[in-house]
Amino acid sequence: MIRDCLYDTGNHLSARNRALGMLLYFTGLRASDAAKLRFEDIDWEKDEIHILQHKSGVPVNIPLSATVGNAIFDYIQNERPKSENPQIFLCGYPPYDPISGDTMWVIASTIYKAAGVRQTKDKRRGTHLFRYHLATYLAEQGISQPVISEVLGHEAPESLDYYLAADITHLRECALSMEEFPVGEEVFSL
Repeated sequence: MIRDCLYDTGNHLSARNRALGMLLYFTGLRASDAAKLRFEDIDWEKDEIHILQHKSGVPVNIPLSATVGNAIFDYIQNERPKSENPQIFLCGYPPYDPISGDTMWVIASTIYKAAGVRQTKDKRRGTHLFRYHLATYLAEQGISQPVISEVLGHEAPESLDYYLAADITHLRECALSMEEFPVGEEVFSL
């Protein structure tokens, strides 16, 4: 639903919010790193993003797909306020300061609302869902955990455990058949 929403140019997402949504969805960047993205971080010739992660201080190189690159370019060309600020993503009102983590939360909520994704307090929400989605998607595709850790910019491989705890595809492979464990019918009657 989120992917469809990001591709749907007929909805009311701004070019900035669409670009940030694409960036989060397809790269798994942390919200703080997406918000702080600077012009110099993008190598348009090599289609790469090079950043020093805000949280870990670890450099990471991420491929820049045409989808993400086009969305960022569209924002820069058609919606970004005129500013000498080196950060790409700015607030939409004067004095056009760079966006903050709080703004990223609002942007994610706006995308979820446009996509029809319910956000409840007892469930995962916010920008972290984008990273979570990418990690589980890559695991479902059979990508090795060290590669997924590198893509997400984790220093410690065990950091990935949080993301893969709900990897349903691989959890089903570990499931035991109930046929081997007789269970009385009273268990099923509530």
